[in-house]
Amino acid sequence: MTRFSEVNRIEAAIKNKSAKELEWSLWHCQMRQAIPSAQPGEVKYWRGIEALVKEAMAPPVVAKVYPAKKKKREGRGLGMGPMTEVPVEDEN
Repeated sequence: MTRFSEVNRIEAAIKNKSAKELEWSLWHCQMRQAIPSAQPGEVKYWRGIEALVKEAMAPPVVAKVYPAKKKKREGRGLGMGPMTEVPVEDEN
């Protein structure tokens, strides 16, 4: 069974990531879903192809790089070391 030329064109556009061809592919997928006589299986197929086209059109997601956590230095802050116990005097 031979494949339809439109499907081959859409697959080539996804593979090559050609902007104009991807725009046409997106339009074609939306047009095929909007046909009133389209069967539910056909609509589901074209919705899946549309998702693939949109994924190919989207720019790649750049992973965020967070700065490395700095090591805590000893003796930093207000305490400047271990606390010593101070005897508490009774006020009797």
